[in-house]
Amino acid sequence: MNNRPSVNRKGISLLEVVLALAILAVASAYLAQSMHIASQNAARSESQTQAEIVAESVINQIIAGVLPTQSVSWTAYSNPNPFGTSIALTADSTWMYSISSLSTEVEGMIGVQVSVNEVINGQKDDLQADFFLNRWMIDPSLGLDTPPTEETTGSTSSTSGTSSGSTGSSTGGVQ
Repeated sequence: MNNRPSVNRKGISLLEVVLALAILAVASAYLAQSMHIASQNAARSESQTQAEIVAESVINQIIAGVLPTQSVSWTAYSNPNPFGTSIALTADSTWMYSISSLSTEVEGMIGVQVSVNEVINGQKDDLQADFFLNRWMIDPSLGLDTPPTEETTGSTSSTSGTSSGSTGSSTGGVQ
């Protein structure tokens, strides 16, 4: 019937072990590469978030009148945080910003573009912006952001002798 002797296997062959190790090595190489890419993307995302915080801070300083709306070339960002903490995570990085005034089609409005860049270890050959933030705002030179002052131009009250109480009238002018 069957001329072959039956073989009773009790283990795995060397070829199976080598094949399993090769598959494990390829899978771990792909896993390591994907972890490296994920950590690079996380660092890039963190840097973009910090750049956005710096740009928003500069825009808020412009709106508050601390910084002028004129164009400014690349300037080191000084953190106005009263608690002394810095935006930069490491001591070897510096944030730089640039302000550009933009023209608008609407009279009485100005455009402001803030460009932000991170300089690490003082090495940045050409300062290209990592992040831009544009804001349209009312031209501060128009003075529309200050409330009007009130002046009183005469007698401010008069009383009547009726039992219901007193009535008053006032006149005021607004400039």
